[in-house]
Amino acid sequence: MTAVSACILAGGRATRLGGRAKSLVPVRGEAILDRQLDVLVPRVAEVLVAIAPDAAPLPVPERWAGRVRFVHDEAAGAGPLAGIAAGLAACRTPWLLVVAGDLPHLAPAVVDLLVATAATVRDADAIAPRVRGLPEPLLAVYYTTTLVQARANLAAGRRRAAGLLTGPGVRVRWVEEEALRAIDPDLRSLADVDTPEDLVRSQTD
Repeated sequence: MTAVSACILAGGRATRLGGRAKSLVPVRGEAILDRQLDVLVPRVAEVLVAIAPDAAPLPVPERWAGRVRFVHDEAAGAGPLAGIAAGLAACRTPWLLVVAGDLPHLAPAVVDLLVATAATVRDADAIAPRVRGLPEPLLAVYYTTTLVQARANLAAGRRRAAGLLTGPGVRVRWVEEEALRAIDPDLRSLADVDTPEDLVRSQTD
C-alpha cells in the first residue's frame, strides 16, 4: 500500500460563486470533488475531505464512498491551514498529499510525481511545487510530523498556508516549475476556480 494519503481542502465557501461549497461547483458537468476523487482515489491509500467545523459531509460518488473519510477543520474561519492540520491529525500514513478543493484539472501525472517523490525522499518534511519562485502549499505533500508546526502557526495567528513551507521547522524538497511543465505544460493542475471568470474559463480550457 502506498505511504501517501490525500486530503482535499473543502472547508471554504465560494462567496464569489454564490456561496456554494467550492468542491461542489460543477465543471464540465461534474462536481470538482468528483473530478478530484477520480484522480486521487486510485493513487493513494485513502482520501480525506476537510470541511468546516459545522459542515455536514459532502455527497460522494457511490463508486468511491468506501474510500473517503470526512474530517473537520481544526479551527473555524482559519483558512486552508486549519484543513491541513485536520488532515495531518487524521492521516494514517506517513505522508499526506494536500489538494485545494477548487482545482478541477488535477493532472494524474502531477499527482504521480508528488507521490513518487514522497516514496523516495529521506531528507525532507514536505514536497512542494514552486512556480515563479513562489511556493504552492495547496498542492503539496506533507510528512505527518509537520502537524506540530501547523498547529503552532495556527495558535500564533500565522494562518498563511505558505508559511508552513517557508517558516522554520519544515524542510522542503521543491519541485521546480520546469519539472511541472514537463508533465503539465500549462500548469492546469494549479488553476483554481475562485471567480465567475475562472469558472467560465474552466469549462472551455
